[in-house]
Amino acid sequence: MSTVVWILAIIIAAVLLLKFLGKMLSFILSAVGIVTVVWLVIIGLRYLDESDMRNNLLESNSLFVLDDGGSPITGFATKEGFVPDINEAYEEMPDSSSDIYQTYYKVFVVKKEALPEKIALMMEVSDDEDKLNMFRHYVDNNLLQGNFTTRLIEAEQEGKLDVYKETLAFKHGLKDLLP
Repeated sequence: MSTVVWILAIIIAAVLLLKFLGKMLSFILSAVGIVTVVWLVIIGLRYLDESDMRNNLLESNSLFVLDDGGSPITGFATKEGFVPDINEAYEEMPDSSSDIYQTYYKVFVVKKEALPEKIALMMEVSDDEDKLNMFRHYVDNNLLQGNFTTRLIEAEQEGKLDVYKETLAFKHGLKDLLP
């Protein structure tokens, strides 16, 4: 009789264990499904953001500013023939709530440390017009060539520039969300 009780106890324990494992497996699959859906939504939104930037950045009026530790050196807008006098208008970079960031499609603040050493040294001894021309040449040939969207995102993630009007592509990219 005790053998029958042991067999029944083992069968009951196995059934309970299988029910518990089934519920755990169901919970794990649900959690993985939710995480997968969230990742797919984020990937889709980031793709749309990058596509919007790829299609609109060159046609829109964006501002590129060269920054030296919080002090703007020079800058230019990409459209309207407008050349803002950055170094006279601002002794230091305005905070992110400033109207300057609302005027442009994107504002790219390039850190002086990101420039090649030769250009950075030449910036030290150049007049304002030459600084602007060198900076514009650097941006055109290093940041806006080829797949410029990827270059700008990588430069931002490497800390070479800051971007205002942050979107999923900047500051909130997949590298921050995915391990």
